[in-house]
Amino acid sequence: MYSLTRSDGELWLELMKNNELVASIYAYTYADYADAGNAAVLKLQKGDTVYVKAHDDYDNSLYGEASQIYTTLTGELVFPDAKELDSANAVSAVGFTAALSVNASLPNGTQVVYDHVVTNVSPQGGGYDATTGTFTAPIDGAYVFHFYAVAHSSEEFWLELFHNNDFVESSYGYTSGSYADAGNTAVLHLKKGDTVYVKARPGHSVQLYGDSDELYTTFSGALLSPAVVASQAGGGVSNPGQQEIAFSVGLTHNFASSNGDKVLFNRVFSNLGQKYDINTGIFTAPVTGVYVFHYHVLAQYAQEVWVELMHNYHYVNTAYGHTAGSYGVGSNAAVIELTSGDQVYLDIGKHDSFLYGGTDEVYCTFSGYLLAPLPNFHPVVG
Repeated sequence: MYSLTRSDGELWLELMKNNELVASIYAYTYADYADAGNAAVLKLQKGDTVYVKAHDDYDNSLYGEASQIYTTLTGELVFPDAKELDSANAVSAVGFTAALSVNASLPNGTQVVYDHVVTNVSPQGGGYDATTGTFTAPIDGAYVFHFYAVAHSSEEFWLELFHNNDFVESSYGYTSGSYADAGNTAVLHLKKGDTVYVKARPGHSVQLYGDSDELYTTFSGALLSPAVVASQAGGGVSNPGQQEIAFSVGLTHNFASSNGDKVLFNRVFSNLGQKYDINTGIFTAPVTGVYVFHYHVLAQYAQEVWVELMHNYHYVNTAYGHTAGSYGVGSNAAVIELTSGDQVYLDIGKHDSFLYGGTDEVYCTFSGYLLAPLPNFHPVVG
């Protein structure tokens, strides 16, 4: 779930499973618009409900227009229950969500240990360890990860996602006089036994906010595909509908534009199927199906960042960020039905937009994957 306040407005929203709190988001920036987001992986039974509501007895002021869609709720079925699968496809689901239910002070590169486990499904072993904060891959495959956080009022946080000992990406937040919110997403190809975790930036003291009924700081992951038919080098397959299609890319340098340029991401975390073109910034769907997209941006200091998710030439939604005297964040997501050959990309539009990035500071990211192929329909005309 993602949302943006009106100028000088507040939001405090909660993601609920039936009547149980799963995750929270909060945002407020004095005399400005504030963005917030969160994500969760849930194990649901038939008939369970999931919804977003305002925190009890709290007024929310959300911004939206037909051409500026910031407040979204996105959901997907990654794996049905194993008993509903035929024997040829019976692969057990792997997924977790853990949250911080207490305040945490993390000095100099300390790993985040998320104490409150919402979901932890891993029948093959491994999974999320609530004593260390580490996820261990039980099998080879493509996995998606999300991490979000909220800092104490007028404090900063600077978190980093790691795959084994390798830095992947960052999230940063600071808002004077309020609680900063930020997050990020990555799709990674893991080997059995690989580890993924979140830690504080070395050399910085990170102050994270947590409470039993305010779950802002979360870490989630899920197995997307237990086997990749084609290599990341782009090996051919006879049926591309059976191939894992997923990408995740980041920006390692500053990028500024006001000319409606596409955002060109230069660091590739994964490109399974080779359908994201690093030269154009465009993902092209190889098969008709349902696809999921996530994107996150960080503005340069005291500047605006404004990007739009586009399906071919059609607008989908927007991420916006600005914080006077700091770095504004924006995020959003969408599930889109694509036809083979359709294109999806991030566009600046007709806005002044200043994206921040560095070699070891990757905040601006774009990720997507095929959730489920659909049959191609060829209408007969005449």
